[in-house]
Amino acid sequence: MKFPIVRFCGACWLVSTGLSGTEITSYGIDVWADNWFTAYIDGQLLLEDSVSIDTERSFNAETKQFQASLPFVLAFEIKDFKENDTGLEYIGSNRQQIGDGGFITQVTKSGSDNVVAVSNSAMRCMVIHKAPLNSSCVETSTPIAGEGSCLYQVVTAPQSWTLPSFDDSSWQPATQYTADQVRPKGGFEKIQWAPSAKLIWTADLEKDNTILCRLTVSDGSESPVGQGQDPHGDIHSHFSHFENVTSSEDQSFVSIESNGLPEHNMMVGISSWQQQVPLPQNYSGSNSWKIPLNPVLATSPLLTKDHFHKGAIAIAVNGVPIFNALNNRGEYAADIGELDNWGGHSGRADDYHYHLAPEHLEQIVGAGNPIAYALDGFPVYSQTDEHLDEYLGRFNQSGSYQYHATDYPPYLIAGFRGEVQVDSLANAPEDQVTPQPRSTPVRTADYGPLNNARISGFSKTGQSSYNLEYILNGKTHQLSYSWDENGQYQFVLSDAQGKQTVENFSRASASSSGESRKKQKAVAHDNQNSDNKSPKKYCGDGICDGTESQQQCAKDCS
Repeated sequence: MKFPIVRFCGACWLVSTGLSGTEITSYGIDVWADNWFTAYIDGQLLLEDSVSIDTERSFNAETKQFQASLPFVLAFEIKDFKENDTGLEYIGSNRQQIGDGGFITQVTKSGSDNVVAVSNSAMRCMVIHKAPLNSSCVETSTPIAGEGSCLYQVVTAPQSWTLPSFDDSSWQPATQYTADQVRPKGGFEKIQWAPSAKLIWTADLEKDNTILCRLTVSDGSESPVGQGQDPHGDIHSHFSHFENVTSSEDQSFVSIESNGLPEHNMMVGISSWQQQVPLPQNYSGSNSWKIPLNPVLATSPLLTKDHFHKGAIAIAVNGVPIFNALNNRGEYAADIGELDNWGGHSGRADDYHYHLAPEHLEQIVGAGNPIAYALDGFPVYSQTDEHLDEYLGRFNQSGSYQYHATDYPPYLIAGFRGEVQVDSLANAPEDQVTPQPRSTPVRTADYGPLNNARISGFSKTGQSSYNLEYILNGKTHQLSYSWDENGQYQFVLSDAQGKQTVENFSRASASSSGESRKKQKAVAHDNQNSDNKSPKKYCGDGICDGTESQQQCAKDCS
């Protein structure tokens, strides 16, 4: 298969924006697509891929010169090859598969080779053909579009989507991909791409077959080809998939604000429960998460087995903090039943957090994109077949460092490859990275573990209310809780016989109606076996109990 690359100018194409008195400038546009594209400028056809989409493996690059006045909007229809609406290629052969897409573009100012616009996560995109909806379609011997597991989805392109006046704010941000993921070929290597130009697609590189994307060129700010840097917008885009998360930046940090609660379900699957529940946290303003904008490699990386058994070591892209895989007693929380089906649980401040990398978020942010950022500034990705160093990270092809999750201990971030500030090394391993937000508890008592309890259900019952179901000694119990806009919290514990214990708290005073607290603890302990052990202590309570040591908790055992 011949992969052509076309370069032409003629008298150069001129777009009329209808504006008078505006400066007309000459530009060049480079485009590569897997497999086909059409480009429009302010609603008019600018460039179409010269290799038909009907040609299998029609990877192709195009370059064209044009003239326009700022601002202008580039709109692209981009298609991945598919034989039919099943979304498959090589149908009927032993190579039958779901294909994958890929797209990159850059606009340069003619005569200067300065880049004025690139494809990246700032673009807005919409999927108009998705297939197959079920990956098992690829296993079908005779796949038929629209039948069985080979269903597909088609959406009509919005009217006027190529015009500057079109509102694309509801479209999803483009998802950036690496060259390893897209495997570009067929003319890609013949163009000198600016480092800031990114391979993009929508969130599903395989099933999203036809997409629409828009790129606004507004100010003509320039950076020479080969000298650009990754925009900090990359970081912001990874957090933009989640409604309860906002991001901003100053000269030193990207700040992440959230309420600390994920969109997915929580708590189900925990078999070693400390009687804590998820409550919203105020991770905002000066109490927000901080990611260094310019991470610096550490000369002596600090290992997480020796440090950071307190507080978070990373922030997931859904605004949920990630703690050390080791709990404050030096045990892997995942190995002793403390974590739910999503790798998280609630801490002593009723603050939900992960102790494992939330690899399930990759389904939302797109394969090959970060699922979290470590507090040293380096991104965290899901598992990989690439070789990892002793810190569970590696340097990628661009020379940047990144961490990866593993399915073996220590599961993530064995050590900070980047520089971090620590509150007090003398408290190790109970030291923590600083700055990081504080979680403020509503319930201040230490309930301790409820032995033999297993959380079997958890549901959101209202805008500000949840119900947790747990099984204790074969009997089902319920814990319902809610709060109002005035910071008043109510917890209702219903035991297997229907007896209820009510507890009320105030966020402002963090105090309870003392008598009901005693009753709830009595109910909890009455339902335990008589030979159950006393609640475990925690590091920092001033008691060096059997679960702690000089190594694990110097503040209690020194």
